[in-house]
Amino acid sequence: MERRISFEWAMNKCMELASRGEVCSFDIEQKLKRWGLATNDIDKIIDRLIDEKYVDNQRYAEAYVRDKTRFNHWGRIKTTMMLRQKRISQTTINKAFDELNDNDYYAAMEHELLKKMRQHKALPKFERNQKSAYYVIQKGFEPLLVFDSISKTEKLLDEEECSSPNDYE
Repeated sequence: MERRISFEWAMNKCMELASRGEVCSFDIEQKLKRWGLATNDIDKIIDRLIDEKYVDNQRYAEAYVRDKTRFNHWGRIKTTMMLRQKRISQTTINKAFDELNDNDYYAAMEHELLKKMRQHKALPKFERNQKSAYYVIQKGFEPLLVFDSISKTEKLLDEEECSSPNDYE
Protein backbone atom coordinates (compact mmCIF):
# COMPACT_ATOMS: atom_id res chain seq x y z
CA MET A 1 0.00 0.00 0.00
CA GLU A 2 1.58 3.26 -1.14
CA ARG A 3 1.18 6.36 0.98
CA ARG A 4 0.47 9.63 -0.84
CA ILE A 5 2.61 12.54 0.31
CA SER A 6 0.75 15.81 0.65
CA PHE A 7 2.02 19.13 -0.66
CA GLU A 8 1.90 20.68 2.84
CA TRP A 9 3.83 17.81 4.44
CA ALA A 10 6.52 17.98 1.75
CA MET A 11 6.73 21.78 2.08
CA ASN A 12 7.17 21.56 5.85
CA LYS A 13 9.79 18.82 5.56
CA CYS A 14 11.76 20.84 3.01
CA MET A 15 11.59 23.96 5.19
CA GLU A 16 12.85 21.90 8.12
CA LEU A 17 15.65 20.42 6.02
CA ALA A 18 16.70 23.82 4.67
CA SER A 19 16.67 25.41 8.10
CA ARG A 20 19.11 22.77 9.46
CA GLY A 21 21.83 23.52 6.92
CA GLU A 22 22.54 24.97 3.52
CA VAL A 23 20.93 23.11 0.64
CA CYS A 24 20.70 23.95 -3.04
CA SER A 25 17.59 23.82 -5.16
CA PHE A 26 18.87 20.70 -6.96
CA ASP A 27 19.11 18.76 -3.66
CA ILE A 28 15.54 19.71 -2.77
CA GLU A 29 14.32 18.80 -6.26
CA GLN A 30 15.96 15.37 -6.07
CA LYS A 31 14.46 14.67 -2.66
CA LEU A 32 10.98 15.71 -3.80
CA LYS A 33 11.28 13.49 -6.89
CA ARG A 34 12.23 10.54 -4.68
CA TRP A 35 9.12 11.22 -2.61
CA GLY A 36 7.05 10.98 -5.80
CA LEU A 37 5.66 14.51 -5.96
CA ALA A 38 4.31 15.90 -9.22
CA THR A 39 6.58 18.21 -11.23
CA ASN A 40 4.32 21.25 -10.79
CA ASP A 41 4.27 20.70 -7.00
CA ILE A 42 8.06 20.41 -6.99
CA ASP A 43 8.37 23.72 -8.85
CA LYS A 44 5.95 25.42 -6.46
CA ILE A 45 7.82 24.17 -3.39
CA ILE A 46 11.22 25.22 -4.74
CA ASP A 47 9.90 28.66 -5.75
CA ARG A 48 8.39 29.19 -2.31
CA LEU A 49 11.60 28.07 -0.57
CA ILE A 50 13.59 30.52 -2.68
CA ASP A 51 11.09 33.35 -2.08
CA GLU A 52 11.18 32.78 1.68
CA LYS A 53 15.01 32.56 1.61
CA TYR A 54 15.20 28.96 2.82
CA VAL A 55 17.13 28.06 -0.32
CA ASP A 56 19.70 30.31 -1.95
CA ASN A 57 22.10 28.77 -4.46
CA GLN A 58 24.59 31.64 -4.07
CA ARG A 59 24.69 31.23 -0.31
CA TYR A 60 25.00 27.46 -0.74
CA ALA A 61 27.87 27.81 -3.22
CA GLU A 62 29.76 30.21 -0.92
CA ALA A 63 29.43 27.86 2.05
CA TYR A 64 30.38 24.84 -0.08
CA VAL A 65 33.49 26.53 -1.50
CA ARG A 66 34.57 27.79 1.93
CA ASP A 67 34.05 24.44 3.68
CA LYS A 68 35.59 22.24 0.98
CA THR A 69 38.65 24.49 0.83
CA ARG A 70 39.06 24.81 4.57
CA PHE A 71 38.23 21.30 5.76
CA ASN A 72 38.77 18.98 2.77
CA HIS A 73 41.56 21.03 1.17
CA TRP A 74 39.94 20.82 -2.24
CA GLY A 75 41.04 23.04 -5.08
CA ARG A 76 39.06 25.19 -7.45
CA ILE A 77 38.75 22.54 -10.16
CA LYS A 78 37.30 19.76 -8.00
CA THR A 79 34.98 22.11 -6.12
CA THR A 80 33.72 23.59 -9.38
CA MET A 81 33.02 20.13 -10.81
CA MET A 82 31.06 19.12 -7.72
CA LEU A 83 28.99 22.30 -7.79
CA ARG A 84 28.31 21.87 -11.51
CA GLN A 85 26.96 18.39 -10.74
CA LYS A 86 24.45 20.11 -8.47
CA ARG A 87 23.50 22.37 -11.40
CA ILE A 88 24.91 25.53 -9.86
CA SER A 89 25.64 28.09 -12.59
CA GLN A 90 29.22 29.01 -13.44
CA THR A 91 28.47 32.66 -12.60
CA THR A 92 27.34 31.66 -9.11
CA ILE A 93 30.43 29.48 -8.65
CA ASN A 94 32.73 32.30 -9.75
CA LYS A 95 31.10 34.70 -7.28
CA ALA A 96 31.55 32.11 -4.51
CA PHE A 97 35.25 31.82 -5.28
CA ASP A 98 35.54 35.61 -5.31
CA GLU A 99 34.37 35.55 -1.68
CA LEU A 100 37.10 33.06 -0.75
CA ASN A 101 40.24 34.51 0.78
CA ASP A 102 43.18 33.80 -1.56
CA ASN A 103 45.52 33.30 1.40
CA ASP A 104 43.30 30.50 2.73
CA TYR A 105 43.25 28.89 -0.69
CA TYR A 106 47.03 28.97 -1.11
CA ALA A 107 47.53 27.83 2.48
CA ALA A 108 45.32 24.78 1.86
CA MET A 109 47.27 23.92 -1.27
CA GLU A 110 50.66 24.35 0.41
CA HIS A 111 49.50 22.33 3.43
CA GLU A 112 48.58 19.39 1.18
CA LEU A 113 51.77 19.72 -0.84
CA LEU A 114 53.98 19.83 2.25
CA LYS A 115 52.14 16.89 3.82
CA LYS A 116 52.70 14.74 0.74
CA MET A 117 56.34 15.85 0.37
CA ARG A 118 57.00 14.80 3.97
CA GLN A 119 55.55 11.36 3.22
CA HIS A 120 57.87 10.95 0.24
CA LYS A 121 60.96 12.42 1.91
CA ALA A 122 63.11 9.35 1.17
CA LEU A 123 62.49 9.49 -2.57
CA PRO A 124 64.73 11.35 -5.01
CA LYS A 125 63.79 15.01 -5.34
CA PHE A 126 62.25 14.72 -8.83
CA GLU A 127 60.12 11.72 -7.94
CA ARG A 128 59.04 13.26 -4.62
CA ASN A 129 57.97 16.46 -6.39
CA GLN A 130 56.19 14.53 -9.12
CA LYS A 131 54.18 12.36 -6.72
CA SER A 132 53.36 15.33 -4.48
CA ALA A 133 52.26 17.51 -7.38
CA TYR A 134 50.12 14.72 -8.84
CA TYR A 135 48.38 14.25 -5.48
CA VAL A 136 47.61 17.96 -5.05
CA ILE A 137 46.38 18.25 -8.63
CA GLN A 138 44.02 15.32 -7.92
CA LYS A 139 42.67 17.36 -5.01
CA GLY A 140 41.58 19.92 -7.61
CA PHE A 141 44.27 22.58 -7.45
CA GLU A 142 45.40 24.23 -10.66
CA PRO A 143 48.57 22.61 -12.07
CA LEU A 144 50.31 25.95 -12.68
CA LEU A 145 49.80 27.01 -9.06
CA VAL A 146 51.03 23.64 -7.82
CA PHE A 147 54.20 23.71 -9.89
CA ASP A 148 54.87 27.32 -8.91
CA SER A 149 54.63 26.51 -5.23
CA ILE A 150 56.78 23.35 -5.30
CA SER A 151 60.05 25.28 -4.98
CA LYS A 152 58.67 27.32 -2.07
CA THR A 153 57.47 24.14 -0.35
CA GLU A 154 60.84 22.47 -0.96
CA LYS A 155 62.54 25.33 0.88
CA LEU A 156 60.18 24.86 3.83
CA LEU A 157 60.96 21.15 3.86
CA ASP A 158 64.72 21.84 3.73
CA GLU A 159 64.41 24.34 6.61
CA GLU A 160 62.59 21.70 8.66
CA GLU A 161 65.41 19.22 8.04
CA CYS A 162 68.06 21.79 9.02
CA SER A 163 66.26 22.84 12.19
CA SER A 164 65.66 19.29 13.42
CA PRO A 165 68.14 18.11 16.08
CA ASN A 166 71.04 15.98 14.94
CA ASP A 167 70.92 12.31 15.73
CA TYR A 168 74.65 12.30 16.46
CA GLU A 169 74.69 14.51 19.51
